[in-house]
Amino acid sequence: MFAIFIDDLVKLIDTANIGCKTGGSCTCIFLYADDIILLAPSAQALQSLVNTCELELKLLDMAIARKPACLRVGPRYKNTCANMTVSGVNINWVSSHRYLGVYLESSFNFKSSYFANKASFYKAFNSIFGKVGRSASEEVPYVILACNITQIVYH
Repeated sequence: MFAIFIDDLVKLIDTANIGCKTGGSCTCIFLYADDIILLAPSAQALQSLVNTCELELKLLDMAIARKPACLRVGPRYKNTCANMTVSGVNINWVSSHRYLGVYLESSFNFKSSYFANKASFYKAFNSIFGKVGRSASEEVPYVILACNITQIVYH
């Protein structure tokens, strides 16, 4: 049901034709469930997209519930940007933001970080291995071997 309502938002953002151009088409909104990413070539364009989003969500009796964040990617990623607002509240500019379990980072080129995911994996693995140790049944070493293979692949 949510997808039916949010489809109007996507159509409205696409017809605004404000976002980044990729191969001649406007690529300015990415959605997964209730998470939204807006892409814009400038701070003014991003504020316009946010305002459009906010107005459409009000018509649908929805609002931006979680704390939004702005992240800058490109040659001027270190420069300070204009304040962005949603519902009169400033949106923070961040150097890293978690989206769908991956940390997107502000940098010259698009960059993502899996450091937190790896740390979480090692923490869980060490916790299990610390409890099981070397006195496990025959099935456990196969699981540990699979974890070690995953560890090698992701380095």
